[in-house]
Amino acid sequence: MEQQNKSVALTIKRLGKNIGGSVCLISLVAGCATNGYDRKATTTMDAMKSGNAELALQALEQQNPDKDKDLLYFMEKGELLRMKGSYEASKETWLAADEKVRGWEDQVKTDPSKLLGDIGSIVFNDTTRRYDGRDYEKVFINLRLALDHLAIGDWDSARTEIKKMHEREAIIADFRSKELDAAKSSAESKGLKTTSFKELNGYPVETLEDPAVRGLKNSYESAFANYLAGFVYEGLGEPSLAAAGYRKAIEMRPGQATLEEGLKGLDGRVRSRSPKLVDTLIVIESGSAPAISSMTLPIILPIPGRSGLSLIATPISWPVIRAADNSVVPATITVDDKPVQVALLTSVDQMARRALSDEMPGIIARSSIRAITKGIAQKAIDDNAGSLGAFGSLLSIAAKAGTMLGEVADERTWRTLPGFFSVARVKLAPGMHKILLPTATGPQLREVGVSGAYAMVSLRTSGPSLYLAQTPYNAEQAALALAAPEKPIPAAKTAKGKTAARKVAANNSKSTGADATATITAVPAEKAAAVASNIKKKAIVPVSASVSAP
Repeated sequence: MEQQNKSVALTIKRLGKNIGGSVCLISLVAGCATNGYDRKATTTMDAMKSGNAELALQALEQQNPDKDKDLLYFMEKGELLRMKGSYEASKETWLAADEKVRGWEDQVKTDPSKLLGDIGSIVFNDTTRRYDGRDYEKVFINLRLALDHLAIGDWDSARTEIKKMHEREAIIADFRSKELDAAKSSAESKGLKTTSFKELNGYPVETLEDPAVRGLKNSYESAFANYLAGFVYEGLGEPSLAAAGYRKAIEMRPGQATLEEGLKGLDGRVRSRSPKLVDTLIVIESGSAPAISSMTLPIILPIPGRSGLSLIATPISWPVIRAADNSVVPATITVDDKPVQVALLTSVDQMARRALSDEMPGIIARSSIRAITKGIAQKAIDDNAGSLGAFGSLLSIAAKAGTMLGEVADERTWRTLPGFFSVARVKLAPGMHKILLPTATGPQLREVGVSGAYAMVSLRTSGPSLYLAQTPYNAEQAALALAAPEKPIPAAKTAKGKTAARKVAANNSKSTGADATATITAVPAEKAAAVASNIKKKAIVPVSASVSAP
């Protein structure tokens, strides 16, 4: 370590002779420090919460003028496009984000050591590191892609994203265990004693020590993701995979009647169904993911000097996530004037705080080593300031100011992501229905159409706004189902032994009137045509909306 200190001191001494270069370097660091991501995202978030997704997109583009876009840009843009109802564009944007995360995965698999340390963060701060996304964000990219595919009516692609999501979770689990070992080893080699946020005097420990946060097994698996996986597999006629998803969701959120009902009677639902009932999953997305703020607190560090090591209280900035208000999550909704229970499955707020808790050993190690390096550099500048006269004094003052300004926590996080995910599940007659959702600004009403065997409706609240997305509605198919006799439709077996329900569910939202007639043959052509004509006039296209309550 002594040799390392001498090397750093020599480097700083040489740098001290180049006043212009030093001042530019300090200015650069100070400039980066004053542009925290929370402040940068304010305009976008304000526009989104006011119900103006288009204005939010414009603000996002203005804040990201560089040709080379980062992961955060694609995550935020994909969410805003989804709110607008531009599902194809949203899907393509999130696929670009997914490609960047896949690059991270490739590094984890081939050379994880490159990700376990970063020179930029050691010299300046964590904001200089490439942003690879927090663990839950990486997984939610797959989840949001699956929901986009469902909104388009592509159940098979939704299944693919669910599979990719589970594979990604396994990669994250392996990497995090290696990162924790590397952080502890690095801290011990530098003589650092502080390895946990619990040892930081003044840090709001309660934000990360909340029982609900500590109760999470990790920061990237969620009950909502597993329940949605179960629903998609069930819709595609794969009960064994569906059961695994439902069981995992129940394990993560025990005691939820909605989850237990999903597992109960699963095989029977897949084997046969009534043509007059659509199994409908209503997803309620409330609020927004929490922001990260920077808090400066002193930490005692060993700073080398001519007389040996000195323990000095050094100010360092730490990331903090304040607990979110979950009062925006409804307990019930009303469907066609009937109350329906809502189950809160996932809090992104809790996942974000668990992610930060898991990251803190690495953050503490990097920040401490950075502070020691800066302390050695400052000592070298002070020792050589006398030989540089007035310029030396100026350099010493500028270095101290730059050190303070350049010390900032990494505030980057996916801000437009919903804060809470809840579900309700009902069986509805094919056709149009009204859903009344209580919000912070009063109840809001939306009309939706459901057809086929399975359907999904997604309602996203953001401030006074309510956005709607759903699986495509086929009015003619709904009309034929209503006119059909009450006779269960068995799921036919395919040549490979899997049920035909997989293809049926994938085509439920796409099938034409001719396709539906082929499936339900007991309806007279004249009657079916008449019913379809009447209902087709009421058909809606699944779009996002942010209009006031009636």
